[in-house]
Amino acid sequence: MRQQTSSFIQLLCKCLKFRKTKSQNYEQIKNPIEIPQQNERSKGRKTLVIDLDETLVHSSFEPMKVNDLIVEVIMKDQKYKIYVNIRPYAQEFIKETSKIFEIIIFTASISEYANSVIDFLDPLGLVDLRLFRENCTVYNGVLVKDLSLLKRNLDSVILIDNSVNSFMLQPMNAVHILNYFEDKTDQELALLIPFLKLLSQFQDVRPVHEWLFKYAHFDKFEYVDIMGTKQQFYDLPTSSDTQRDKLLSPADTPKLEEHKILIKSGIQIQTQEKNKEDEINDELEEKKNNSISVDKFTETPNRSESNNEKISVLRENLNINSPNSLGKQILFPQHQ
Repeated sequence: MRQQTSSFIQLLCKCLKFRKTKSQNYEQIKNPIEIPQQNERSKGRKTLVIDLDETLVHSSFEPMKVNDLIVEVIMKDQKYKIYVNIRPYAQEFIKETSKIFEIIIFTASISEYANSVIDFLDPLGLVDLRLFRENCTVYNGVLVKDLSLLKRNLDSVILIDNSVNSFMLQPMNAVHILNYFEDKTDQELALLIPFLKLLSQFQDVRPVHEWLFKYAHFDKFEYVDIMGTKQQFYDLPTSSDTQRDKLLSPADTPKLEEHKILIKSGIQIQTQEKNKEDEINDELEEKKNNSISVDKFTETPNRSESNNEKISVLRENLNINSPNSLGKQILFPQHQ
């Protein structure tokens, strides 16, 4: 099922020509949609970012048992029919969460397809912003949703997504929801609403998955509210315990320890990139100093040009002509 979903996304996006040079491991796809500030309706609210495919809907080029919507898309002068199965409670989820959050739907799909689906899911226009494939970031050949590009405080941003690749840069902000395909008894979105209402009161929503774990398994725990005051979540042992426990009970739902490993690996990646950046700068600085020292005593024709060629090769081999995984430009000495 996972392989089938991936091929659907790949085929859907074939009409977009994307090129990545060998020296680049982190880049932005061309022509991203400009991300505005929060509008008046959502100003001051926390931001809820929601994935589309396998989170709110499941789509296929072949008819399914249940087809809630059929979207026609033209790609490379050829018309395709896309059959869409809406996840249970998707519309109710958008309606309820829009009362307390700024809502952004962020999909790796193309807008020609996604806009038609979002129009169906959100007939009242409650979604504040729609972001598509061009706003994704490519990190080591993988599409990532870099939440820092939203220009919102990350302590107030939550991402709900079925793919761990989407939130590899900010795993502490994510709810890793179960894949949705065709199960009309699915309750994931409905079960998340009370938790998200609680999380909207937190000063810092991170780490989201740890709070979800506590909410699902503990009757009481402490948190700090938006005013900086310690509060206590307390729920009497009732039938609601069973409902809360369902949030994390399925076997393929990521467990807390697995999520900690993911966060740890993300931090390790950032540390490795920073160390690599420091090594590059140190090496270039040393070459610059050596070049200056030698030139003081030895006159060598075209030495400057030769050094520039070597530095150019070094930059090419060490990938310093493009932003690193943190999205910051690597600094290196300027050679005259």
